[in-house]
Amino acid sequence: MNKNIGNIAVAVAIFMAIAGLGISTSVGRFDINAAQTEVNPEVQSPENETMSTGSDAQGEEANNPEQDGIKAERRLPEGFSVIGIDGVRTMETLNNALANLQDRINNKTFILEVNGEQIEGAYSELGVSIENIEYILSEAQKYSSGNMIERFSKSNALVENPESITPNIVFNDEALKAFFNKANSKNPSAPVNASIKRVNNAFEITPESDGYAIDTESTVAKLKEAILKDGEETIHAEVTKQAATVKAEDLKDIQDILGTFTTNYSSSSSDRATNIAVGTEKMNGVLLMPGETISGYERMHPFTINNGYKMAKAYENGLVVDSVGGGACQIATTLYQAALRAEVEITERKNHSMIVNYVQPSGDAAIAGDYKDIKVTNNRSTPIYVEAVTSGRNVTFTIWGKEDRPSNRTIEFVSEVLNETPKGKTYVDDASRAVGYYHKESDGHKGRVSKLWKVTKENGVEISRELVSSDTYRMANDIYIRGTRQDAPPPPPAETPEAPLEDNSGATQDPPADNTQAPDMSLGPAFDPNLHPAE
Repeated sequence: MNKNIGNIAVAVAIFMAIAGLGISTSVGRFDINAAQTEVNPEVQSPENETMSTGSDAQGEEANNPEQDGIKAERRLPEGFSVIGIDGVRTMETLNNALANLQDRINNKTFILEVNGEQIEGAYSELGVSIENIEYILSEAQKYSSGNMIERFSKSNALVENPESITPNIVFNDEALKAFFNKANSKNPSAPVNASIKRVNNAFEITPESDGYAIDTESTVAKLKEAILKDGEETIHAEVTKQAATVKAEDLKDIQDILGTFTTNYSSSSSDRATNIAVGTEKMNGVLLMPGETISGYERMHPFTINNGYKMAKAYENGLVVDSVGGGACQIATTLYQAALRAEVEITERKNHSMIVNYVQPSGDAAIAGDYKDIKVTNNRSTPIYVEAVTSGRNVTFTIWGKEDRPSNRTIEFVSEVLNETPKGKTYVDDASRAVGYYHKESDGHKGRVSKLWKVTKENGVEISRELVSSDTYRMANDIYIRGTRQDAPPPPPAETPEAPLEDNSGATQDPPADNTQAPDMSLGPAFDPNLHPAE
């Protein structure tokens, strides 16, 4: 009978091996090799039988496969595989391997060669991802689910027709376009777009020229193929003759002012004025084709001394602090106001933490790191041109394009303050200053809650009022420095002894004898017997 049991165990093990099934135990994995071990034919001795005897509950616990740590581990059959991943046999290891593959391709670099020019790149800057991870996992689950007979049937089918899935690599379209533009800029034979600039109050247009540029479709296919290989790959990009995407004909209609706005910074320090001039120059002369976006942060950063900026006052966490590039927010605000009047799309705008004095409440736009930015998108069917200039402590943004709005239609923007919180005073004690010193270090601001409305009129009659934004500005106290040092009081003035009265009798009088006994030792020059009377 024991031999029959052993034969059954071998048969079951062979079946499970074919079906891709193993049995895990607390002492290791039971597989076909273990099953082929001959079962001990000896009958258990009464002594051993007595030793194993226990209560019914103990016997049930010992015979419970879950309690004994024995469970079926559903393995992936041999005929199932994923390109770029080796040695995966369970769902858990497949999950981990796919996560590792995503990390690996994010860290992978390549070299793109275009007409003899080499451009280094990283897949991470292309916004790479694996699109079909869920499909891969669902296919794997299909082969590892079901009862033993079903899994055996699926596994057997894979022997005849193995399934190998290729991870579907996808790139972010905008990131890919930006990289190819960068690569084409180093390509000497690339097409050159028409350009436009404003000089001496007039536009100058430079015509386009055709050329040879990267063939996007074939190059993307090569990038996808190389990404699953080990090591850094050199990819030879194919080039095809291509026309310029921006033509002079497209730019000739940029003649009308769509929106303009000016803010004044006459009260600014010279360093803040320098920052506004530097940042404004970086924003000037931007051509936006339909669908393109300008970012204030991307155009003006990095805010460093080496990039021309200086230290000036700026807001940070509700405080006025010195910051490199202080004043950039006034540039962002002026662009925002011009864009509102041009009625182009504001894709990103955030207000300041505290109110500013160069524009009405809810009319401002802040720049802070890469988490507060002003972004404007050309949502028109024709190109627009952004002009930014400084003159006489004024900064002006003008958005040019082709005017197509009705002449009897006007727009204006109205600020509404809903609530104000009065400012107070904050005193900062300075122990280096004497009591009585009192100096105003910085001006505070009222807290405000406000809204900005866009009012549209036709023939002078209001036809609509749209909410542009609702904003909250925190209150900031006036900051005063006051001295706390207590100085010692000045010593009292020395008394002047009175002169003796003159005796005109002619008799002479000797001065009284000094009966004070000299001390045994010197008490020093500071000793005053009036302060130390004899005991």
